[in-house]
Formats: sequence, C-alpha cells, structure tokens
Amino acid sequence: SAGTVGLNNAWLRGSGEWRSQWLVEGLSPDTNYTAYMIEDRVKVSGPIYFTTKSSSFPCPLVHSLRYCPSTAYAVPLDPPQSPALAYDASSLPTNISDPLLQYMTNFTTMLLTFGCGRDLYSPLQTCSDCQREYRSWLCSVSFPRCSEASSGSNAQAPFSALQPQPSGVSPRNPFLPVVNYTYNSLLPCLEVCHAVDRACPYFLGISCPVPQFNADASYGVGFIDSGDPGVIGQGTTGMAQDRWGNVWCNG
Repeated sequence: SAGTVGLNNAWLRGSGEWRSQWLVEGLSPDTNYTAYMIEDRVKVSGPIYFTTKSSSFPCPLVHSLRYCPSTAYAVPLDPPQSPALAYDASSLPTNISDPLLQYMTNFTTMLLTFGCGRDLYSPLQTCSDCQREYRSWLCSVSFPRCSEASSGSNAQAPFSALQPQPSGVSPRNPFLPVVNYTYNSLLPCLEVCHAVDRACPYFLGISCPVPQFNADASYGVGFIDSGDPGVIGQGTTGMAQDRWGNVWCNG
C-alpha cells in the first residue's frame, strides 16, 4: 500500500531547525519504502528510506510534543482512543506530560542561579545549549523508544541496543503505564548524556555512566563514540541511525 498522508506540517526540531513532517497512514507492515517530497510542484527532495514495523508491533506512535520536539517514534503506551492512531500533545495523558514539564521547570530554575547572559562558564557553551541538551536527554529517557530486531534480508549489523521488556514489568519512567504486551526498548545513545555533561556548568553535577563498567545497562554504547576514554567518534557505526532507516540507539 502507498498509504495516505494524515498530517503534513512544519515542525521546529530540537536543533532549532524547521523541518517538514508527515504522518502517513495505511502502509503495509514489514515493508521497505522510498519517499520523495514534491514542493511547489517543481522541486523534488529525497529519497527518504524507511521500513515499517511488523504487523505484531504493539507500541503506538507519539509525535508533535512542543516540549519534546525530537520525540517522533513508538512509545510503550496503551492504544490511543479510537479513531486516533497515535498520541500527540492534545491526547497524551497529563499524568505523563505534567511531571516531565515540572522536571524541565525545576532544571531551568536551578540553571538560572548562574548568571546566564552575564557570566560565562565556558567559551564554547551557553545556558541555552545546556537547556537544549538537557531537554533532549530528558525526553529520550522519559519516552522509551519501542523497536524490534530486524531479520532476514533486512538484518542490520551491528545489532541495535535493544533491551527486551516482558509484559507487566514496571517501566523505567514511573509515570508511564504498565503495558500488557512484550516489546523491545531501544536504549538512548550514551552520547545524549555526554552532550548534557559537556554543555552544562559543573555545579549542576551532571554525570554519565562509564562505558567500562555499567553504561550498557541503560544506554547504547560504542555506536557513535568508541567508548574508549577521551575518544570522540570512531564508534562501530559513527551515528545513531543511517539514511536507510537503520537505528542503533535512540539519539
């Protein structure tokens, strides 16, 4: 099936760049697709490659959250109320969004105890950078990303940072519901945490787990950076995802 476009709008991503986003419905499961965008009837952009999940994939999509602008993926939640096929800012339960917004407010209040705009804690980073990277990290750990292992001719190498989640197990985020289905959680990239550590002032006490010990229990390690002390880059893939739709960690 070629599907139908249910949503098409401009969206300000966490990087501060405006992007076009589409919500396409009615696609066939477990299928490779190539998409092109036609603008003003004369400009063609693309190709965009992606693969749909299997027919048994249980997690619903979450998208268009102003406070988490880069969250546009499947999250372990109960199915949204019909006829909706996905959650957005208007339908996501407030018992999930309210604590997240409170965390962001508390962090900003603490950050502003520093003289932002007057004093410098780094020649390279600002309070805005710190706030942006913290939001990115908070959203990635607050909204676990559902995924599934590729198989057959679509098998990817190396394998993604998937962590099986049995049915009925309490999620890492205590404000998410306990779902009655099994799924695989795609762990956040460790570099998402490192970005907060690099961007924020030292007095906030940001720290990340160490690859040599227990980092891979809660993060995808070794994909973007090698994981060796002091080495940036040289990971097995060099990126969180590629143009072909392979995703190794949630970044």
